[in-house]
Amino acid sequence: MAASNGAGDGLAGSSGYIRSTVPVARNVFWVILALLAWVLFQGLRAHAPVPGGRWSHTPFDLVFLVLLPALAAFAFTRLFLVLTQSARGTLNVYAVLSSPLAWLFWLGLAIGLVGHGVHIAAHALYRAIPEAFIGGAYAQKVAFLDTDLGYLLLGIGFFLASLAVVVQGQGVGQRLTGPERLLFVVGSLATYGFVIVYVGVAGQQVIPAIAASVVLTGASLWILPPSEVTHDPIGALITPGTFLAGLTLIIWTIVVGGQPSWP
Repeated sequence: MAASNGAGDGLAGSSGYIRSTVPVARNVFWVILALLAWVLFQGLRAHAPVPGGRWSHTPFDLVFLVLLPALAAFAFTRLFLVLTQSARGTLNVYAVLSSPLAWLFWLGLAIGLVGHGVHIAAHALYRAIPEAFIGGAYAQKVAFLDTDLGYLLLGIGFFLASLAVVVQGQGVGQRLTGPERLLFVVGSLATYGFVIVYVGVAGQQVIPAIAASVVLTGASLWILPPSEVTHDPIGALITPGTFLAGLTLIIWTIVVGGQPSWP
């Protein structure tokens, strides 16, 4: 009976909301690692020369362009399942597939993966276009799929999945303290902060990116008080980077007087 009270009912935190014994922080950490690997790879290969022959990407690049987003999607899925079990006390079909938050998460994940696929395919086509035809109508249509549509869908998917994670899981994980809290905040800046700024600037979606940062930050602060947000694994993962990215985009847009350009 004592064991049931400890594991089934959860632990009430000092702030009055339920904190679960499920290892939420560990799953958040894997999300940070997956996103960091994806961000670092994209940064390292952004200006890589086009290989000779028929391929616009090397086989090595293609493996990681598929593998890293798949690992990020897997990490997000695992986190959402853990949060669902933690918040509801059980993992049933309705909670995973049919609840409104489940629909929001799976829809966001699907849209994000489709957007990444559009971006990768269009980017490969654009790299294969001869230099003499770069300014032509065909190249412009491919560039639209690459930078505009691809990044827009990727951003929408990332936003919807993140919103579902915030609403479902913020406040149910273990309280973060000390170096672990700092690690999560820095991870948020390096992942959510970079991704939102990159989509807003390189993807030319600055207004949607600012709107997404406002909604995610607002939802986080609506669920938890500001003093508790970075003590929560989900809050520490999403809120610091999202808030700073939105603030950066607002200031950058005001300074340049319009859509910023990626350096």
